[in-house]
Amino acid sequence: MQVNRICKHTGLTKKAVEYYQLKGLVSPKVNENGYREFSDCDLSRLKEIALLRKLGLCTDEIKQVLDSNDKNHTLSLIRQAKENQVKADLFRLDLLGQLIDGRGVAEIQESLDLLEQRSTIKEKLLIAFPGYYGRYLSFHYGRFLNEPIKTNEQKISYDKIVNFLDNMEPLEIPEEFQDILDETEKCLDDEKFEQIRDHILSAYNDFDTYWENNKDDFIRYAEFKKTDEYRNSIMPQLMDLFREFGETSGYYDVFIPTMRRLSPAYDFYYKKMLEANEKLIQKVPDV
Repeated sequence: MQVNRICKHTGLTKKAVEYYQLKGLVSPKVNENGYREFSDCDLSRLKEIALLRKLGLCTDEIKQVLDSNDKNHTLSLIRQAKENQVKADLFRLDLLGQLIDGRGVAEIQESLDLLEQRSTIKEKLLIAFPGYYGRYLSFHYGRFLNEPIKTNEQKISYDKIVNFLDNMEPLEIPEEFQDILDETEKCLDDEKFEQIRDHILSAYNDFDTYWENNKDDFIRYAEFKKTDEYRNSIMPQLMDLFREFGETSGYYDVFIPTMRRLSPAYDFYYKKMLEANEKLIQKVPDV
């Protein structure tokens, strides 16, 4: 299917199709004569792109949706962020009208400060990082951040986390590991991540019961780590890679301590995690 037919069926311009191809949202086959040949799959994808663009999603958000294993969950996160933004914009629009009507600058500033104070930490981070970091923080830490900043220490901690994430260099994954990680990610959708997280939480909340139900698996894993099969696999190399990144990037000694100061709920969770980890090491030192 040539680009003219694609434009007819999707309502997109040729320039728009070229732009989405440049951004990696669609990858048509290029013939020897240089003409692009679009498949039915490309057509369906471009129809979805056109729809999402009309709904007000930017290119990065559209890519998030298309690449997601759970599109509804991703769309829900984007909708939540946009709803928060719309509410804040309407409030600011109302304040603009009040300023026109003669309300004092100091009073307007006071209202803006109040708006900032009412936003939850999670909402603020989603606005600050609308892409990957925002989704990562929302998924892994969101349940600890559903409250506004209340203290000066939290304000300092929030600013420190934003600055840290904004300037952190990305983790460089060796090419030989990337394909394996990509395949693993495809198997771990949001529902499976939720199951894993609930499984971990049960260990932290009642380690003794968790141990009784899972001790055989831990013992087998500890024994497996002693084998040549494990040592020759990519797993220890990946573990070393992630550990080194955590140590050199400041994730362990900057981000985590700051997150604990930012969120009392996360601090409590973190202490429970350390307690469970210590008990596990006592029972299976080689794990």
